[in-house]
Amino acid sequence: EIIKSWYKNILVVNDWSTDNSLKILKEYGEKIIILNHLKNRWWGAALEIWFEYLRRFWDNVNYVCTFDADWQHQLKDLPKFIESFNQDKDLKVVFWSRFIKKTNTNVWFIRKIILKLWILFTFFISQIKLTDSHNWYRVLKVSILKDIILTMDWMSYASEMIDIIAQKNIKFKEVPVDIIYTNYSMYKWQKSSNAINIAFKMIWIKFFR
Repeated sequence: EIIKSWYKNILVVNDWSTDNSLKILKEYGEKIIILNHLKNRWWGAALEIWFEYLRRFWDNVNYVCTFDADWQHQLKDLPKFIESFNQDKDLKVVFWSRFIKKTNTNVWFIRKIILKLWILFTFFISQIKLTDSHNWYRVLKVSILKDIILTMDWMSYASEMIDIIAQKNIKFKEVPVDIIYTNYSMYKWQKSSNAINIAFKMIWIKFFR
């Protein structure tokens, strides 16, 4: 879908996929750049190696959009991010939000409760006010990547990034988007119990490391 929409500069991190992902990616040839991990490192490490590639080789690119490969994110929402930057030249980061206004996001009731509680936890940890918690769909100015160095390999990287943005007073904005949950995306990795693990990791890093 991204390629058919004529987007260029497509960078994919293949986090040691053991299925047909690499074979399928290679079929696109020079339309995409592929970075391969030698072992599974999870979200945070994949994103940091992605950022490091941009820091070293793509200094002529102004914006970077992080986009999941599990059909949750809707490409039609991307213009909202870009329009936010056009309206405010001082803006550095634009996050998704499922709750800034009513959207067509089909988030489950229990998951919505957990997400609302996580907003309070994020404020407690980072003193930052957000209407949504773990923000996977985001657009950043490439120029600020030098200030955002991720050290957490696991899902908790998202909280780490938000904490960095809060501590360094990086200007951000949220835009409403439609996130579509499928059985695949809900059950493969996004277990509600993961929130407890992430919370303990963030408390340890924030106050004890």
